[in-house]
Amino acid sequence: MPNYTLYYFNGRGRAEILRMMFAAAGVKYMDKRFEFNEWDKYRKDMPSMCVPVLEMDGGMRMPETMAIARYLAREYGFYPKSNMEMMRCDYIADCFYEIMHDYMRYYHWKNGRFRFNIGGGNMMNPGMAGGDTMSPNYDNYMQWRYMNTCHRVLPFLERTLDMHHGGKHFFMGEQMMWCDMMCYCCLENPYTENQAMFSKFPKLMSLRTRVAAHPKVSAYLKSRCNTTW
Repeated sequence: MPNYTLYYFNGRGRAEILRMMFAAAGVKYMDKRFEFNEWDKYRKDMPSMCVPVLEMDGGMRMPETMAIARYLAREYGFYPKSNMEMMRCDYIADCFYEIMHDYMRYYHWKNGRFRFNIGGGNMMNPGMAGGDTMSPNYDNYMQWRYMNTCHRVLPFLERTLDMHHGGKHFFMGEQMMWCDMMCYCCLENPYTENQAMFSKFPKLMSLRTRVAAHPKVSAYLKSRCNTTW
């Protein structure tokens, strides 16, 4: 079995699905966390100057959340067997990631983490958006984009889950796959912040409960670092 090191900030964010998959598979890894003010020390060594990054034996470093997640899913049995079912699992996971992506950009923007000072100016992180100065209305746009994605994607996912046994099991049937874990991880902060919106999607909320009840996932959730995002 390879030796793994996962690099990410000290938060759940885009890396939490990877940590949960490692836990569900019972695979040990080094969880290398750092704070935002330490990022410059790591950034230049990351393949695409972003995280999460998974380092494997031989020093190979693999970026991008979804690429890493698909690798782990294939490696540790969180993918269905047929090509058609794999595609279905993929589009479900990608839909959840759309919500995660827009939420994370909105969350970090409103908390001032996209910007830093260059020559006294308040600028966007060049690694995020090319160094352009942002409009004061940008926060409204980011909120609108996130909410629009939720209103577009969540009803579709609720219907998709309902297609298998009335939504009483997992997306692909009776066995938990990585798209089910995406449901838990990607909706964690959004649900905490806006429970009224998610009350319209009871099957997705019940699925999150089933994922959390998985013995290895449950143990992980009880022992993981307590962070705000």
